[in-house]
Amino acid sequence: MAKDFTTDGDIQTEADDTDVEAVRLHFTAPPTISSAAKSKGKDAFLLRGGLVDAWFLRRSDVLLVTFDNLSSVGETSPAQPWLQVRAALAGVSVLGIMAARKDWYRNADTPRLIAALQKSGFFRGFSRVIFTGASMGGYAALAYAPLVPGAVVLAFSPQSTLARDLVPFDRRYRYSQKAWDWKDLPHRDAAQGRGDADEVYLVYDPFVPEDKAHAARITGAGVRHVHVGHLGHRAIRSLKPNNSLQLLIDQVAAGRFDAAAFGAAMRGRRQMLFWQRALFAAAEARGHLRLALRAAKALLRCEPEQAYLHRVAARLETLVADLPERVAAPPLPAALFSGAVERLRGAYVVPERAGDVRLASGVLQADGRYCGLSQAWIRAGKSTPEPHLQPGEAIIDLPGRHLFGGHFRGHFGHFLVESTARLWALEQAKKPYDSIIYLPYRGAVAPIERAIAAQAGFFRLLGIDTPIRTYGDTLRVAELHVPELGFGWQDRYAGSPQYRRFMQGRLNSAVSAEGGEKLYISRARLNAQRGGILGETVIEDNLARLGFEVFHPEKHPLEVQIARYKAAKQVVALDGSALHLAAYVLPAGAQVAMILRRSRANAADYVLQYQSFCGITPHVIDVISRDWIAGDATRPDFRSIGEIDFSALFGWLKGLGIVPPDFRPDLPDSTAIRAMLDQYSDKRGAAFRALTPGEKHPELVEE
Repeated sequence: MAKDFTTDGDIQTEADDTDVEAVRLHFTAPPTISSAAKSKGKDAFLLRGGLVDAWFLRRSDVLLVTFDNLSSVGETSPAQPWLQVRAALAGVSVLGIMAARKDWYRNADTPRLIAALQKSGFFRGFSRVIFTGASMGGYAALAYAPLVPGAVVLAFSPQSTLARDLVPFDRRYRYSQKAWDWKDLPHRDAAQGRGDADEVYLVYDPFVPEDKAHAARITGAGVRHVHVGHLGHRAIRSLKPNNSLQLLIDQVAAGRFDAAAFGAAMRGRRQMLFWQRALFAAAEARGHLRLALRAAKALLRCEPEQAYLHRVAARLETLVADLPERVAAPPLPAALFSGAVERLRGAYVVPERAGDVRLASGVLQADGRYCGLSQAWIRAGKSTPEPHLQPGEAIIDLPGRHLFGGHFRGHFGHFLVESTARLWALEQAKKPYDSIIYLPYRGAVAPIERAIAAQAGFFRLLGIDTPIRTYGDTLRVAELHVPELGFGWQDRYAGSPQYRRFMQGRLNSAVSAEGGEKLYISRARLNAQRGGILGETVIEDNLARLGFEVFHPEKHPLEVQIARYKAAKQVVALDGSALHLAAYVLPAGAQVAMILRRSRANAADYVLQYQSFCGITPHVIDVISRDWIAGDATRPDFRSIGEIDFSALFGWLKGLGIVPPDFRPDLPDSTAIRAMLDQYSDKRGAAFRALTPGEKHPELVEE
């Protein structure tokens, strides 16, 4: 069918929130057909479908299936397919799924119409089918593309769903959440029903927390995130002036998305006052005043006549002048590490065993002298005593060349701090070792063998294929290499240069960054015996509203954990093992806020590790109001429960720029907090009591 172009004044065939330029091209409505079965062989048709109509015009064997957004519904009369003009400029066919009402396509008519066209063989007439829409239309494109196997999705600022139980973080469309069915009708969650082979392009502003959170829910190997920073939820309207929108449609239609070319076209947004305002507002909200000032001066060099930029630069000059001087990080300990490795022949590897001093273990040289490099610390002030061979003790001879690994600890945090501390020597080995020998912690061989097997994935990420062994008997080793501790308690948290190079280099090269820039690392799903804080889900829910991914590391493989930490630029977490792991791979310049979950926490250890490994000084947030303990505990420990002041916590987060100043968190009252403590008691099977400052446990009180 030939196109009938008429000049109808300023008819807008594309909605205000996606394309503000009035388009003066109007397309004559095609002939109406009575059923999808009659679409076969037609070059154009209009198919009525109740609450949706399908308008089709053939131009090529590439088909753009478009869905309305809130602004485009009823915008023109007669109705026109959204992106009709863009499809014409691209020279591709268009199938406009036009909505009769602003119901987010939450009706039975939409899937029924698409399924009928699919059954009729309509879509088989095209080599490439692309479902596209913005916001409401982006949801529809994602939700209904699976009805046409192999369909590509190009979604702008899409919502994955408005179902409150799935996306409690999005409260922008409360009317639509209540007015339409998000519970019973199929296709309620556009994040589901997608395979790894599906080709999906998500175009959104990552600085809009809700949009970023929706995008994070849509996963799959074929999902591409196309960031258009500081363009807001209505980002698509800013893509037209610099030709970015048309370029993107042309590229996706041709099946050859070029990120570099699209990025080059996007540079034109720098001249948009809208973008500049958003950029500086975001920079100031996050406390990046010096960075914002440099950006303002750079833009002024390009646009010296721009009055707005002069005003921004002047204001930032004043704000920066009032900033305190930057405090240099304290010097890291240097004398702890020498990179020493003792090479011993006929040395004894002695585990803890009955008949010796408690915890006594380590390495003795062939003449019985203690090898000081083998000494270990099981906590900050507790080292392992020198072992002693006992008369008549059974000794196993072990031929070959082996590396002494120290103690193997089953707890992941202790494993990182203590059991990886000597592995750096593998990097310097001139030939492979026959095995890495670990002492079984507390002499228990079977549990440690299980723990070694459980950490097989971690050793694989480090590129270690050397056999890892533990023994309950004393060994006499033909050749044993004993490296110094390159990591560990107190000042050793700085890590030796060799250790940092080994761990960071191998973990970073093993896994690519993947995930959002805002990450909350949660302990809420850990076993109740592990302790934590009352109401961690309160933090989860509030930060999720701001676009943070709530991440439970124990539910994911190590590869996924490391990928998330590598991608993150803002991390909020309780102190714990996950933060120790994140320090190996977190990018320089990231912001870390560590919330203490108990009094007397070893916060200084985390600070030293992050300063040394990442050049980052974490913000330590101590808002603990009470420590709750159970059983025979006498002090806060890994089993205790911290009660925190949530109001003070969010005050901290606002001050750090992690939470916007006008954010109003949903916080529990005292009754809800007491109920949380009761839940912990039920799960633990023990009553909790508050430990007040200076209190002694009843068993320690002198009579």
